[in-house]
Formats: sequence, C-alpha cells, structure tokens
Amino acid sequence: MRFTLPKYFLVLVLAFQSTLLCAQPGTTVRPRLVVGIMIDGLQQKHLDLMYNYFDSNGLRKIIGQGANCENVHYDIISAGNASDIATMMTGTIPYYNGIAGDNYYNRAEKEIKSILEDENETGIGTKLTVSAHNLLSSTITDELMLANPNNSKTYSIALNAEDAIMMGGHTAKSVAWIDDTQMKWVGTGYYMDGLTHWAENMNTNGEFQTYVDRVWNPLFGIGTYNFHPVKEDKRSGFTYDPKSKKNLRSNVTILKNTPAANSLVADVACKLITEQGLGADKYPDMLMLQFTVRTPNEKTTALQTAEKEDMYLRLDKDIQRILQKIDTSVGLDKTVVFMFGNQTGVHSPAELGENKIPAGYFNANRSLALLSTYLMAVYGQEKWIEGYYAKNIYLNKKKIEEKKIKFSDMQQNIAEFMLEFEGIQSAYTSTQLLSMGRNGNSVIERIQNSTTHKSTGDIILTLLPGWIEVDDKNNPIGESNAIVSYTPLYFYGWQIPTKKIVSSYSTTDIAPTLSRILNIPMPNACIGKPIEEVLSK
Repeated sequence: MRFTLPKYFLVLVLAFQSTLLCAQPGTTVRPRLVVGIMIDGLQQKHLDLMYNYFDSNGLRKIIGQGANCENVHYDIISAGNASDIATMMTGTIPYYNGIAGDNYYNRAEKEIKSILEDENETGIGTKLTVSAHNLLSSTITDELMLANPNNSKTYSIALNAEDAIMMGGHTAKSVAWIDDTQMKWVGTGYYMDGLTHWAENMNTNGEFQTYVDRVWNPLFGIGTYNFHPVKEDKRSGFTYDPKSKKNLRSNVTILKNTPAANSLVADVACKLITEQGLGADKYPDMLMLQFTVRTPNEKTTALQTAEKEDMYLRLDKDIQRILQKIDTSVGLDKTVVFMFGNQTGVHSPAELGENKIPAGYFNANRSLALLSTYLMAVYGQEKWIEGYYAKNIYLNKKKIEEKKIKFSDMQQNIAEFMLEFEGIQSAYTSTQLLSMGRNGNSVIERIQNSTTHKSTGDIILTLLPGWIEVDDKNNPIGESNAIVSYTPLYFYGWQIPTKKIVSSYSTTDIAPTLSRILNIPMPNACIGKPIEEVLSK
C-alpha cells in the first residue's frame, strides 16, 4: 500500500491520539465507589455456620456473589488492630509503615504510649489528641486522594480511634469513632473536615442517644438459636443495656460490644453515601467502615453463644441497609465492596484449657520481677530493666554502659533466663534477629516484619501455641498466636467475578489489588502483589 502525505499524517495523528487516550487514567473504566468493611472478631468458621441464616441481600450477597479469597494470611505479629489495618491499607509490613501495634514503649519518656498520640493536634469532642503522624507510608486512601486532588473523597467511620485513623490514612476528609463513656461520635482536627457534619448531627439531634437507649434482646425467639445465652433472661432470652458499665472501676460502657455500635456506624455510612454524594461522579470515592461481632465480656472467640449469633444476625441487617443505600444512590455494579477481619485466634486460651489443650494467658509482671532479682544478683543492685511492652524487654543501656558490662552478654543471659517461664516459646536478642536474615522461618520473619525503630526491644519473646499476652487490666495485646494467622477476605460488586480463590495471598496484597481496580499508584512502601483472580473473569 502506498500512502500519500496527507493520509500518512492522518494515520500518525490518530495513532498519537490513541496512545494518549490509553495513557489517561480517566478513560479507564473503574468503580465510582469503594467500600471497605472491617469486622473485628470475624472468622471464616462463623460465616460458614451462619450463612444460611443471613438475608440474601445482606452478608450472603457479599459472600455468595463475590470473590472469596480463602487463603489470606497476616505476615506480622498480632499486636492490635492498628497494625493489622495499617498493613492492609499500606500494602506493607510494620518494618516499613511504622505501626507495630496500638501502643509502643517510648524509651525517651520511659512509658507506654498510644501509637496515635500527637500533642500537636486537637481532639473534637474528646481529650484525645491523635493523628496518623506515626504512619510512615501512604495508604490506598491516600493514593486515591493524591491521584484525584479536590475530586475524590474518602471517609472512615469506626468503633475505635486506632481503627478509624489507620483506615483513614493521612488524607481522609474526615474520620469518626465512638466515645463509649460520653456516648457520642468524636474525631480529630488532623483531618480536613474534622468530625463529619453527619456524625455531629447525630450527637446533637438525639439520634446517637436513641441507639444507645435501645435494650439489646434477641432478634428472634431464643429457641431458634443454636447456642444458649451467656447471660440468660427467662422472659426475653438475654438482656443487655448498652449504657451498662464494663466494670465498677471504669466509666467505659459495653456499648462497643453491642449491636447498637454497628447500627451507629451503618447510620453514618448511609448518610455519607447520600448526603455527601459518594460515587456521584467519575472520580472514585472511598468509604471505610469498622464493625464488630464481639459480645460483652466474652470468654471465647468461637461462635458458641446466642449473643454472638445475634450480633451476626443484626450486623447482617446493617450490611443489608448499606448495600441497599449503595444500590439506589450509586449502583452496586459501580461499587466495589471488600470485607476482611483482624487477627483473631480461632479458640481462646480459656476454651482450649477447658478441653485439656495446653494454653494460657501470659502476664509479664511476675516474670519481670524475678528477672530483675536475678539481674541484681548477677550484676549488682541497679535497675537494669528500663521497661517492657508486648513481649519486648527494654534494658537500661545507660546504666549498663556506665558499669562497663558487655551489653550482648547481658542480652543473652536474659534470653536464656526467660525460657524458664511458663508460656514462653523462645527469646531472641535484637542482635540475633537483625543477623538472622530471611531464613524461611515463618515465626522469625513475622517478628522481623513487625520490628520498627520505635517498638523493638533488646530482648523479644514469643509464646507457645494457645497462649496470648494480657496487660495489667487483662486486655489482650494481640489476639492470635498462631504461626500463620488467616483472615476471611471477600470482594464484591463492579466487575468482580463470583469465584473461590484458593491461591495463597497476604493481607499486603489487598492494597495493590485495589490500586489496580482504581487505576492509581500503589502505596509508596507497598510490597504486596495484586490478586490477579479478583481482576479477571
């Protein structure tokens, strides 16, 4: 074929325009809205047992009509929701994102601090001064906001500050969480819009209080439940008042462990979808939500009580309400919903112990007292231990140097001494961990992944299977001690195929999958890979 000059020029122009169009993200078909649902305490076994009881337009829609990733694990030590969620949102491990747990031991101030604490910020409705300043890498929500400045919108609504802020990242327009002593939504001035108007409205117009005033009874007749209630009431099956105090020594209520908390989150979510116009234009928006299936004073994470069954059934109604709101306002075919859980042990130590399986709760106080006595006998009457938190022992480096004691020798002596205590699996010096490299040992790698310059102690402990650590108030510090900790993961909506995905993936793979779906850059420290089966029919 022979081209004349005008025809040849036209071909070049068309080719150039075609290349230009392919390079523009705006021309790529992508969802208008992404909704992330994090459920505290979620387990796959629970979903399997409850599936037939769910409504076809609620959780069963996500589970049965989406992509079910059956083999997704956390590559980090369980140390609280902050690190679990940060790992998912950043696509990377604490070693890079800086979030190894809800709290950390501050060597300079010699005390345990919240990972969120930020004295430069102001609380909205709360004395807490918190932000995402310790989150060292970008999140999937940050990348969406950076890709579409002044156009995309992201919001995070949660039960707790740690969850809300890690899901919101650095650039969300607003985050909100529940204050279960003051009974209202609160937030932080760190974010552009502070506390979203719709949460604040619920505080002032009485809607929040309306939810709190609802006594929690079974949704259905108590005889229809598979399990007996923990706190049986002969007339109604069970009865809980969300305003009840957790214990006599605290003003904290049981609100966050009742269905009222989930309904409050769902209510704000529905208001944001319609009133803020989420998903209303070509620029994708993101809404991150946290719910719970934990019940008041539960002794087991298994599905063995009528209360936990009811939590799931009522959560199903709230999820149904959100999905219906999305469908009428945006369209489920224009929305990606993804649902995941945190690290939670399949069985609690109490449950294992009742079945004669070795397990227990490790509280470091007694161990450290004996360790301190031992060190004084060997090295002299000094305070050799500076602090302790979350299986990390911090030594008094200044005093050790003053006394001209070889630091590595003391570390090794302590590591060997700690192995004598019940519940301890192993004890490593920080030097050992740094020199081991990536040797394929999953336990070592999880510890290494979870080390940060802020959190790593001089001796690091691990616990035996079935054991978890508790603090002085018997609150768990991380809730899974499994060698490999799995989470349910589902994607639903938009162009997501209905399929079971059995290939092994990590929670660090969720963010890059969403990046591909949204056609935006991956978070800047991302080490995960997209889940290709979610992206292909």
